[in-house]
Amino acid sequence: MKTRNSIKSLVIASAMMLIVTVLTTMASGQNKSAPLVTEDSGNDLVGVWEALNVPAENDCATGAPLPGTPIIRVLNTFNQGGTGWLEDNAPFDGPYRSTGATIWKRISGRNYSYLNLHYTFNPDKTFVFTISQRSNLTLSKDGNSFTENGTFDVIIPDGTVIYSGCFNAESHRITF
Repeated sequence: MKTRNSIKSLVIASAMMLIVTVLTTMASGQNKSAPLVTEDSGNDLVGVWEALNVPAENDCATGAPLPGTPIIRVLNTFNQGGTGWLEDNAPFDGPYRSTGATIWKRISGRNYSYLNLHYTFNPDKTFVFTISQRSNLTLSKDGNSFTENGTFDVIIPDGTVIYSGCFNAESHRITF
């Protein structure tokens, strides 16, 4: 009978430890607020971001907007797992441009890098060129904004780069 009570106590204690472990894990997985971003943070970039009043192109040496450069808006979405998309209202290629497909990764701490590709088309739907954008960005300490500095290439179908430029922006997380 003593052995039976010892086994019963062991089973109950083990079950209680399991329940506490599972509940603690579930509770910590429910925190959806934007936490302070630390050097050990993971995919804190995940979300939808908007940049307003962005010069479409900057001088690569100084970062200043090029004369006559249109001012645009940009939406970036960064998904869990390193994919995303980019949409902007850059007017240079007309309405015949695809949404940009993005891949991204965390470099270290609050520093990230992404590559984005847009395809452009003539009105008759013939392919014209690819716009390839690469950018490095730094997430703010509160996790609600980032600054970025990037480059872009305009590439014709045979792979030749016919134009290159630079851009920079500050984006803010879209929240309810």
